[in-house]
Amino acid sequence: MTPTTGTLRNTLLLALVAALLTVACSGYGAPALPAAVGSWNMTIETPLGTQEPTLIVSGDASGLMGVMSSPQGDVELTEMSWSDDGTLGFVMDIDAGGQSLSLAFSGMVDGDTLTGAFASDFGDMEANATRVVE
Repeated sequence: MTPTTGTLRNTLLLALVAALLTVACSGYGAPALPAAVGSWNMTIETPLGTQEPTLIVSGDASGLMGVMSSPQGDVELTEMSWSDDGTLGFVMDIDAGGQSLSLAFSGMVDGDTLTGAFASDFGDMEANATRVVE
């Protein structure tokens, strides 16, 4: 082996090791955002008629936060949960004519659609949403 061949071999070996390390480490980046993150135009079928709030979900794999926004105001969401199978859950407490009402949502995200229901003292209320594409 000549000095030139040895240097070329070492350079190629180093390049190969660097490429392998780059590929191996690329899987260790930041965790992917949960598919529920984003803004959603929601339709809720309530005993008082159809409501159309905007659901805003933010956060990352370590935890989610959310707000339900409507012309009546914004409501902070609590007990937010996300499962890798696409299940989104949260609770919202609202003032229903002077009476406090707790609504527990459970639904599934499938691409740009969210389907589920709010459980309440008055029974379940269907809810559907589409992602706001910006």
